[in-house]
Amino acid sequence: MAKKDYYKVLGVAENAPAEEIKKAYRRLAKKNHPDVTGGDKAKEARFKEVSEAYETLGDEKKRAQYDAERKSPFAGGFPPGGSPFPGGYGRTGRVNVDINDLFRGARGGRTTTTTAGEGGLGDLFSELFGRSGRPTTTTDALRGSDVSARIDIDLPVAALGGEQAIAVDGKRLNVRIPPGVDEGQTIRLAGKGEPGRGGPGDLLLEVHVRPHPQFRRHGHDLEVNAPITVDEAVLGAKVEVPTLEGRVQVTVPPGTSSGLKLRLRGKGVPRRDGTRGDLYAVTQIVLPKEIPPAARQLMVEFARLTRK
Repeated sequence: MAKKDYYKVLGVAENAPAEEIKKAYRRLAKKNHPDVTGGDKAKEARFKEVSEAYETLGDEKKRAQYDAERKSPFAGGFPPGGSPFPGGYGRTGRVNVDINDLFRGARGGRTTTTTAGEGGLGDLFSELFGRSGRPTTTTDALRGSDVSARIDIDLPVAALGGEQAIAVDGKRLNVRIPPGVDEGQTIRLAGKGEPGRGGPGDLLLEVHVRPHPQFRRHGHDLEVNAPITVDEAVLGAKVEVPTLEGRVQVTVPPGTSSGLKLRLRGKGVPRRDGTRGDLYAVTQIVLPKEIPPAARQLMVEFARLTRK
């Protein structure tokens, strides 16, 4: 019997990385699964074929053994008795993995697992059809598709959390923003995706944080400019700076130069453990637009005295 080309079955190159093989199998399995195709025999056979291919190519050791066999002088076919790869097709043309196990729920407080091993079909079907760590069921396979969208929020909302209304496909939704969310993170709204026979999918919102005119974010810390005058820089002073909750006073020590960072502990972005980052007020010496002659003369004297 001629050996099947599992790479052609999945439509990937022989040097395809594991993630590409996984994506190819996920696409084909979801398209041809019997619970989705309604008893179509041709698609059921196709499902078994791609399952057989992934059972070998999805496992690092089996794939290496398969590739070695293909390059050997005896690569024209398998020995009598069927495929030499565990989990492959034998003479019966059936996968040595019980497909029902992939969808079987918990019994007696335990979740039934497959014999495919870590990274095999059981793990992949959890990704395809499972939700939130629950035991995978046939109903999950019939759920509607997830929907991806974008949500734009202001920095204070991203840092402190809050609610924001958005419109997705003509529907208005109120979204709860958790404290500390960052650029590019995803907020999942369960049951707000496409409808399906097994229930709706989820809505996945990719967070984009609008630039703020005052604050700059660095992880859980924030920076804000603190303009000071020449005399405040020389003599020291107390100046007001903005925070996420309002303005507060910060002490500028005598002899401060531009660029000094004054730390306000716990005024940054909240962390998951309940603590917060810090806010750094960055001093910037600002000169008046017009300098009176008397002030200019004093600065000349100041320069003379400080350069000795």
